[in-house]
Amino acid sequence: MIKTLLFFLLACTPPANAHLDLNINLDLRPEFDDSYTADIDPYAPRGLKVSYLSSVVVQILEDGILRGSGSGNYFKMGRHRFILTAAHVVDGRSEIVLIEKSNVATIAKVVYIDTTADIAILVPEDRLSYTKAIPFRRDINNQMGEKTYHCGHPAQTGWHLSEGVLTGTYEDTLMVNTFAWPGSSGSVLFDEGGRVLGILSAVRIDAPFGIPELIEHIVLVSNIKMLDQKTLKDVLRDGE
Repeated sequence: MIKTLLFFLLACTPPANAHLDLNINLDLRPEFDDSYTADIDPYAPRGLKVSYLSSVVVQILEDGILRGSGSGNYFKMGRHRFILTAAHVVDGRSEIVLIEKSNVATIAKVVYIDTTADIAILVPEDRLSYTKAIPFRRDINNQMGEKTYHCGHPAQTGWHLSEGVLTGTYEDTLMVNTFAWPGSSGSVLFDEGGRVLGILSAVRIDAPFGIPELIEHIVLVSNIKMLDQKTLKDVLRDGE
């Protein structure tokens, strides 16, 4: 038994002049760099935290000239990384750029668009570094009184957090009592647990006396129910 063990050890011992190639390149850098991230209240709801950490500006260019902007949020599903935004922000546009908190710009392409539901999926050319990819989870319960959170970029003046409450539904649209100005379109609406409720689509406008009135506290949100998990997985796989 001892002889057998000695023979085995000798067979596994490399020659004296042998050398091991230990030049293995390992990238140990974290995917998310929080250098440009503001401090967040550690006791804030998860929904508020992820709405800020995952938020990007979606810029629309034409021949290199800025023609408009909206918002979006960065998600992950397995090895895939993608942006959720509103369809009307990117519909018919070929030059789309994502701006992070560091002001780093990354080109993105549209891989899915549903103009009826006002939902679009973008895939960045490279993984974002200063924006946190949030695991994609849906909240399809749509309970009245549910607290909501989103981060928008009105007039491109920075990253602005808003809290609201789900006040009603109309067909496949959620109605939320919150604050949103142009430039916030495309922001993802999260519940307290950080699950996706929908995507900011429009600020309600009424004209009871013939003069349009902006009702900035009633925001229409595309329901994430309109984007099922299978469709999302297929889109991301085909968009590679």
